[in-house]
Amino acid sequence: MRQILSIGILTLFLTQIGFSQSIEKFVDSTIKVDSLNVPTDLKQPYFPKEMFPEVSTDWIKENDSSYTIKTKTIEGTYDEFVVDWYSKHLHAMKEPLLFNRKIDKEIYRFTWLRTFNKPMTFRFEKKNNRFILYWKVLNGAGGYEPGEIEIERLKILTEKEWTEFTQLIGKADFWNMNLGRSSIGNDGSEWIMEGVNQTEYRVVSVWSPNKGNFYNACDYLISLTNLKISEKKKY
Repeated sequence: MRQILSIGILTLFLTQIGFSQSIEKFVDSTIKVDSLNVPTDLKQPYFPKEMFPEVSTDWIKENDSSYTIKTKTIEGTYDEFVVDWYSKHLHAMKEPLLFNRKIDKEIYRFTWLRTFNKPMTFRFEKKNNRFILYWKVLNGAGGYEPGEIEIERLKILTEKEWTEFTQLIGKADFWNMNLGRSSIGNDGSEWIMEGVNQTEYRVVSVWSPNKGNFYNACDYLISLTNLKISEKKKY
C-alpha cells in the first residue's frame, strides 16, 4: 500500500503487548450487529483497538536502500489508519465480528490484503464435530478500495483437515505471537490471522511472509478452496 511509509525494505519489529487476551475483556453487547453478527455501522472496527497500538520509531540506516527501525509501543493509543484499513475490507466482505461476544465454536480467520490484487478472507469454523471453511473474494484491491463481493463459497471439511490446520497454527505458535502488526513494507501484502474460542481472542498481522510456519498455516487454508492462485501471486 503506497500510503505506508517505506524506503527500500522497511522492517518493523513490535514487542509483545502485556495484557490479557481473554474474550471477557472484549465482549461488548452495545455493538450494533445483525443476526449473523455482522456490524451494521460501517465505522465499527473489526478488532479491539488496543491490539493495534501506535508505535514510536527510531530509524537505523543499513545501507543506501535499506533501513530497519526499533519501535516502542505507545500505551493508550491505537493505529487508527491500520484498524480502519483492515476493517473497511472486512465490512465490504460482510464478515462477522469475532471478538464482541462469547461463542460455542472455535474460529480462525485469515484475511489477505495484497496491494494490487483482490482482497480475500478464509474463515475456518469448528462446532462440535462439524468443520466448515468459508471464503470470500472482493473485486477491488487490498491496498486501495475493497470493491464488492465477487466470490462467496463454503465447504464442509473433515476433522483430519481441521487437525492438520491446527497443527500448523500450533507450529506457528499463533497464540503467543506478537499482537497487531509484526512488520510493514511497501507494495506487499498484509496476512492477518484472528483466532477465537470459548475463552480467548487474538489477532496478528504479518507483512508479506514467503515461508515459515505462519505462512504455511495461511497457505493451507487457501489450498482447501477451489481458488487457483499462482505461487507468484502468493506474496
